[in-house]
Amino acid sequence: MKDPVVTWLLRVSRPVLRPLGAAVLFRHLDQICAVALLSICAAAVTGIAARFAGATVSHLLVTSMTELVVVLVILSAAKGLFRYLEQFCGHLVAFKALELLRIELYQTLVPQATVIRRQRGSGDVLVRATKDIDRIEVFFAHTFPPATTAVTIPIAGVGAIAAAGDWRIAAFVAMMLLLSGMLIPRIGGRRQRITAEQIARVRGRLAQHVTDSVQGITEVTGYGHVPDRLAAMEHIDEQIISLSTSGVAAWRDSLRLGIQQLTLIMTAWLGTTSHLDPVLVAVITAISWRCFDATAPLVGFADELPTTMAAAARVHALATAPAHPPAVADPLPLPLGALSVHWQQLSHTHSSRTVTREPALVDVDIEIPGGEHACLVGTSGSGKSTLLELALRFDDPSNGQVIVGGVDLRRTNPADLHTRAQLVSQSSFLFNTGIRDNLTLGLGYVPDSRLWEVLEIASIADEVRELPHGLDTRIGEHATTLSGGQRQRIALARALLHSPDLLLLDEFTAHLDPDLADRVRNNLRCALPDTTIIEATHTMRGLADADRVIVLERGHVRPDLVEDFLRRAEQ
Repeated sequence: MKDPVVTWLLRVSRPVLRPLGAAVLFRHLDQICAVALLSICAAAVTGIAARFAGATVSHLLVTSMTELVVVLVILSAAKGLFRYLEQFCGHLVAFKALELLRIELYQTLVPQATVIRRQRGSGDVLVRATKDIDRIEVFFAHTFPPATTAVTIPIAGVGAIAAAGDWRIAAFVAMMLLLSGMLIPRIGGRRQRITAEQIARVRGRLAQHVTDSVQGITEVTGYGHVPDRLAAMEHIDEQIISLSTSGVAAWRDSLRLGIQQLTLIMTAWLGTTSHLDPVLVAVITAISWRCFDATAPLVGFADELPTTMAAAARVHALATAPAHPPAVADPLPLPLGALSVHWQQLSHTHSSRTVTREPALVDVDIEIPGGEHACLVGTSGSGKSTLLELALRFDDPSNGQVIVGGVDLRRTNPADLHTRAQLVSQSSFLFNTGIRDNLTLGLGYVPDSRLWEVLEIASIADEVRELPHGLDTRIGEHATTLSGGQRQRIALARALLHSPDLLLLDEFTAHLDPDLADRVRNNLRCALPDTTIIEATHTMRGLADADRVIVLERGHVRPDLVEDFLRRAEQ
């Protein structure tokens, strides 16, 4: 039965199999040169020593010092060239494998990023996308070729010993190589596989813990939880150290070294007692030595394989996860113009792999006609953001329907929806590049006049003009050169470039002063009179000018509180 992880790896890595084969070929040529170099040197030294001792020598590989130097120079140059070509092809495989694996993972993550992040945690996803893929790449590029020659070179070496010397010596060397290269690396193999899987899981927990601590640094420091977070991280780190500490590797290395030394001594003794030519004995011993050196990567292969397969299984589980929400076979098109939104008899609980969650929405029924400006009002955790996410089909509701433009979202194409609807949140991501590139992300060329138009609507055009390089000013990692309010307004301008028929705003004025927030809202209503605008907010500001106000409290719609909220907004 085929292993689905191996099958998936072969499918994804198919484009690198040819350069990987080239790396294996050059590795073989490099190892053959290494055997020839050691054998010729051993033969030359033994021949010289035998002549000084007055012994008869009949198997000299080279007959003069000049010839010896020329042969060694040629072999050394060839070995260096083959080693370089092996490394070149290996690094080509490495970088291409990284590209292929990350593209494969990215194509899975993008359509269901919100669901995956909620179920697995961003830290765990980060480890799979970086360390786990790095582990697979290293195995492909730098572990597989040496492991291949660790099998073929000893077989060829034993064959050469049998042809040139005594079959008994060849059989003994073969037995010792089999013991050293195949049996010893298997010691503790099952335990290693289990340990590798455990370490991968614990590393994912550590990454998630660090990510949560960094992202929530304000709350962690503000509420005095720094010692608790550090203690928890240290506990996880101790688990990793405990799992990683093992004496099996040391025992295996000691056994291999002992077997190698015994084999070299016995090979020389058997050759001498069989009255073989001294030079031939030296060559056979040299070949045996190189065969043992060639098998050394098998130990690393045995160590790396469980870790690599554990990493591959984690990446495979993420990359082949069923589409969620599931794709539609025959999607229905959305109507042209402003899109209405109807959350119909809807209840929803966020899915989680680790904890049981309370319902985020309960029996919600809200209808917003196309072209209206509606406000969803409530405290944090009341369900506002969940409604917006469901309107973009980041998830399907546990019960009920989300109907956009008169069409059930479960019957639409998500790509069609996402070209017609845009979400601006209080934490929209901006890249470490120029403002122009952040605005035109995914759009290609956009004329400057259009860029300045949306910046004017977002009330940030004047501030951009004052920057050193205007639209081409780099904003730094995590847009640290901009204030929170500036980041939000650039994200809003980016959404406006798509001319959305449905604009969802999630606390998009959280970092703006009240007067500036009012100006941005007014600009939106004037610039997008035919666009459905749904704003989620916890403030009273702007409610009086909205066409519709919906109050949410702990996942329930509270129509009885609307008048009170409007009265407070007018004060």
